[in-house]
Amino acid sequence: MPHHRRSERPLPPIPPAAALAPFALTVILAVTATLAGCGETAPPGEVTVMRACRICHGTDRICADIGKLDRAGWEKTVDRMIAGGANVTPEERAAVIDWLATRKPGDKPLCP
Repeated sequence: MPHHRRSERPLPPIPPAAALAPFALTVILAVTATLAGCGETAPPGEVTVMRACRICHGTDRICADIGKLDRAGWEKTVDRMIAGGANVTPEERAAVIDWLATRKPGDKPLCP
């Protein structure tokens, strides 16, 4: 059987790294945006409630007042928790109050 030789075509030149930079940046941004969706995407108030409030309280306790307290009620409650040692910054305090004051009974993910 005769041996057929493939025609040898030269490979295209490899572009310099500078030419790949825009493509690489696009890939990095796309991967970052995708991974950001896999992590913490909850509102800051929710994140703080899950971190700071659930140390002492189960979700049943937190959810008991959802929909019953207005903003002023949540301010009083959150301030009492902070005075009792809850680890919440002033910025987190505002986000927690905003988040809790806008929840409705049974809102997910906190309340079953």
